[in-house]
Amino acid sequence: GQRQRVAMGRALARRPKLYLFDEPLSNLDAKLRVEMRHQIKRLHQKLNTTIVYVTHDQIEAMTLADRIAVMKDGELQQLGTPQEIYTKPNNMFVAGFMGSPSMNFIKTMVDLDEEQNPIIKVTGTAEQEHHIRLPQSMRDQDGKELVIGLRPEHITEQEGDDVSATTKLDLQLEVLEPTGPDIIAMVKVNDQEVACRLSPEFEVSVGQMAPLHFDLSKAVFFDAQTEARIDF
Repeated sequence: GQRQRVAMGRALARRPKLYLFDEPLSNLDAKLRVEMRHQIKRLHQKLNTTIVYVTHDQIEAMTLADRIAVMKDGELQQLGTPQEIYTKPNNMFVAGFMGSPSMNFIKTMVDLDEEQNPIIKVTGTAEQEHHIRLPQSMRDQDGKELVIGLRPEHITEQEGDDVSATTKLDLQLEVLEPTGPDIIAMVKVNDQEVACRLSPEFEVSVGQMAPLHFDLSKAVFFDAQTEARIDF
């Protein structure tokens, strides 16, 4: 950490109009990374000068940036605020890069119910099938593969704010990872592994069936072929 501080001090002495930080924290241990990240944040607030900050660490990007440019293979995937990148990712690459654990991707297919309304189907551990209504604008997508993107914090033991947009599934808890403030649980939906975030007060054990609520008002839908976000 001392070398990074010296390098930053030299850069500050020059008073440039723009700073370029190229992965300045990559060789530090976890504790030092957090300390240096705080220092860089304070520095930016004090100087009010533009900083171009290159990083592969999504936590650094989310905590330090006013705007984030997500790159892949030299091409810009999305430019936006941290909140825009997190809640409205342009594609599955951006969605999967941001967040820890990253966004869940559940493959499904658009179907029509008996009343010709567009729906998608999700199946849990006990093979119970749930139909989720889609907007009528998706009616012409009958038979098309979709990917539901849902972050772990939107799959919990508690109902979401919008009860009408919440789907409950009884799922077997296959892996439990206590982190302190929460529990990361792994379950299967449509035969795909999905991470959910549970309260530490929720007393559960591996192998147990648990009723979990999927807050689909927070879901992002992607085209399974192009991996681009679909806006209804």
